Amino acid sequence: MSVETGGIERITDEDRKKNTSKVWNACTFWLSANMAVATLNTGMVGGEMGLAFWDCFAVIMVVNVMACLLPAWTATFGLTGLRMTTFSRYSFGYWGNLLVVIFSMISTTGWNAINSISGASVLYALSNGKCPQWAGVIIICTTVWIICAFGITWIHRLDAFLWISPFLVWCVVAGTGAKHLDGNAVKSPTGANGAAAAFSFIAVIFSFAVSWINCAADYNVKMPTNTPRWKIFVTTYIGICLPTILVQTLGAALFTGTQVHPEWKAAFLDAGVGGPLKMALLPAGGFGKFLLFLAGLSSIPNNIPNNYSFALHAQNFGPWAVRVPRIAFVTFGFISAITVGTCAAAFFSDTLQTFLSIIGYWKIIHLVIIIEEHIIFRRSRWSNYNWDAWASWELLPFGWGAIGGFACGFVGAALGMKVQWYTGPIAGLIGKNGGNVGHELAALFCGVAFPVLRWTEKRWTGK
Repeated sequence: MSVETGGIERITDEDRKKNTSKVWNACTFWLSANMAVATLNTGMVGGEMGLAFWDCFAVIMVVNVMACLLPAWTATFGLTGLRMTTFSRYSFGYWGNLLVVIFSMISTTGWNAINSISGASVLYALSNGKCPQWAGVIIICTTVWIICAFGITWIHRLDAFLWISPFLVWCVVAGTGAKHLDGNAVKSPTGANGAAAAFSFIAVIFSFAVSWINCAADYNVKMPTNTPRWKIFVTTYIGICLPTILVQTLGAALFTGTQVHPEWKAAFLDAGVGGPLKMALLPAGGFGKFLLFLAGLSSIPNNIPNNYSFALHAQNFGPWAVRVPRIAFVTFGFISAITVGTCAAAFFSDTLQTFLSIIGYWKIIHLVIIIEEHIIFRRSRWSNYNWDAWASWELLPFGWGAIGGFACGFVGAALGMKVQWYTGPIAGLIGKNGGNVGHELAALFCGVAFPVLRWTEKRWTGK
């Protein structure tokens, strides 16, 4: 039945001859993952921050075009036969990599919850409140758990088609809801306050795009080793960037409807993103209700990368974790997502903005370290990696340089952070309420510190 039984063990050339992945799988997988209601929800955040539609559109377009290059690049790492969290051991060391493992598990659990709540809010709106959001979270997470239990081959088979139905839904929503939308419904603040709001929305959109960095490689490990890296890069980029821009833009447009129509606003306050969706699809009658149901189910492929990769992250805890069957960790991630999702649903708006901002901080730090290790210390040559050392702590660095760079990056993030409960001292200088520049400072602090610390570690330890 092509059920996956392995774990994080490196996929050899011989293994890749069984149930081989195709290059186009890298596109359809991410099309399905990003053609989702959570993507729509993210696009609405700009309006909630006070930005006009056209300002939101500019941020969505520019940031995604640039930021989606990053997960597309890390997707090519799958040709090494290693999952991304395991590959990080070559930078963070066997034990230092536990930082990456812990943060990866937290972020995938958080995304699991957020995506499930987005879908659950649609089911709540469809049922007129008869299906509470906690029940919707359970329905979505359970379906995801079943698919992830079967493994990578079945995931690629299903994701070849799962993007089609939500794409049709968004097309209809754009058509039936267009007359209720107004690009001038929200007026952006000017001066420093406008810059602060823009910086904060940039942080949200950037965090969404780079959220796939630590798992993009996981779905390409069964591609033949002679697959051109540029093909994986291009197909992944299209699969992430195109649906993200389209659906987030639609989300920003839908928010304008809540500002000009009282009934839309009431629906939004009651059911979240499901409210405006329901109002936009009202002209379609019964067919619109069916489309609303499909929109809720779009959270399923959106959550597959999180639940599946959660298990692979967990197996990097040490030799004991490798011996735990993958399905056990998939089940643990499923239980964690349900627990967090049912609790976070009551405070979803604040949770979404805060989580999206914070999760991007550690992702950019992780990526900066991976990039500098590859370019500076491995001289951009894959031959400078000993692929047989992936599970041997004696042959890998301990990770002092990466740990130090990680800490310095978070100092920068703390200075530039702007979330619901905290504003960093530098962030507070932008406008009346502060603007989020945590990602830029995190990348700067880590990018400067890591080469020095890694060189020192290599000089003292020889690894």
